[in-house]
Amino acid sequence: MSELSVPGYEIKGVLGQGGFGVVYLALQSAVGREVALKVDNRVLLSERDRRRFLREVTAAGALSGHPHVVPVYDAGLLPDGRPYMVLELCPGGSLAGRTLSPADARDVGVRIADALAAAHAQGVLHRDVKPANILLNRYGQVALSDFGLATMPASGPDASVTRESLTPSYAPPEAFELAEPSPVGDVYALAATVYALLSGRPPRFPESGVPNLAMILALHRLPVPDIPGVPPELTSVLRRALATDPRQRTPSAAAFRDELTAVPLPPSTPSGRHTPPMGHHPAPVPSPGRHSAPQLSGPPLGAPQSTNPPPQEPITRPPVAPHGINKVLVAIIAALSLVIVAGAGAFVYTQIIQQPPESGRKDASPGATMPAATPAAKSPKPSVFTGLDTYTENCPAAKIKGGGAACVREAECWGGLVIIVGDTKARRLGCEESHSWETFAVAPIPKDAETYVQQDLARHPTVKKVCSRTILLATRTGTARSVAAAGWRADVMPPSQSQFEDGVRFYRCIASRTGVDSRKSYFH
Repeated sequence: MSELSVPGYEIKGVLGQGGFGVVYLALQSAVGREVALKVDNRVLLSERDRRRFLREVTAAGALSGHPHVVPVYDAGLLPDGRPYMVLELCPGGSLAGRTLSPADARDVGVRIADALAAAHAQGVLHRDVKPANILLNRYGQVALSDFGLATMPASGPDASVTRESLTPSYAPPEAFELAEPSPVGDVYALAATVYALLSGRPPRFPESGVPNLAMILALHRLPVPDIPGVPPELTSVLRRALATDPRQRTPSAAAFRDELTAVPLPPSTPSGRHTPPMGHHPAPVPSPGRHSAPQLSGPPLGAPQSTNPPPQEPITRPPVAPHGINKVLVAIIAALSLVIVAGAGAFVYTQIIQQPPESGRKDASPGATMPAATPAAKSPKPSVFTGLDTYTENCPAAKIKGGGAACVREAECWGGLVIIVGDTKARRLGCEESHSWETFAVAPIPKDAETYVQQDLARHPTVKKVCSRTILLATRTGTARSVAAAGWRADVMPPSQSQFEDGVRFYRCIASRTGVDSRKSYFH
């Protein structure tokens, strides 16, 4: 650990290790926040590996604005060629090994299905959904992580994945026949995940041991057994999503989400026990991303051994034998068992190369005329802000001495930031759409910090003052002023490398509501 050095980050410890990499606890120096730093064990020497790395950065970055996808903050390559990725720290750990009540497991399924529906709408397949890849952030929200096997459109011949890269007990049956991946494969994996959260282990597969390919194919033909204490309506929804034939499976993640939402279940009590229904009315289900996730117990992933986990009432269920299965057949299949290596998925990332569109508008109102002798000298604009309509009067950022900052007249909202070796990309969105960030100030890049590298620019003293939380809070308008200061975070968005090379020399100060899916402007 002491030998690892990533510019802009202070390594504080190891959170977890497995598969192809190590996850470190790190402090992002520029903004003073703790993050999860994932470092791949492999060296990216071939062009194929680099394409896979870029593919995952795009997959993860494109979805960072979704409340149930773990945000990506940064990515790059170490000097020795190993890729790394910086993610939001999720101190609650993963759902691996946890057993939940029917209401809690159903609600986890609703939220992750919504995340998958958003991913599929953008052409992204996760391909490794399992409890270990569902994390709990500091606000108790569940979030999908590790798009290690994500497939982007037109990603080339290396988009396929070998059987050894799959997690057998959660991967869909068709994956082991090397069929073309599709969204219903993610539906199967999520249904298997929800089933495992209810029963303690995934459907059809033995409690211990990893079967060989022949046994995997045979196990997928077995019926899905009932789970004691789980309502048949919920089991029926899972069975449809776990159909061996993809053509008979729940057709989409959105459909699976809606079917789970419609299952009438009473809520869980704080102790985790299932409460009897109140009358005959189904319990309402919170809409995805709008309410806190189920309060799940268990130690955080990678927590030090000396940390005492919160009290947890043991949940024990007897082993469930598949109904109607010939035990001789199972014994014969089991005799074929060999150990196969199931990889945890590669850290393959890809970046969004989509320039944020610049907004601008003329000062002249419709129908107004300008005398030829008096061009726009009436309200001069700093040339550095070409393409933006800015103002300084009553703009808190403009009061920072030497900053040259201004506010923008037109609201600018953005999806998640993707920062690759300092090069920042963000997708411009309408403020009425679900977004992660909004511009609250713009300022010229200081003369002694002529760079597009986000980490370096964010450390400059003047930039820190202009993009501070104090300025953010002073710039808010309307009901945004009633939100507590702790509910906001500020960051710096420089021009991209290509914009910088084209002469753009200003940066944006951007703000985000912590843990909130924003669909409005807070600064206009």
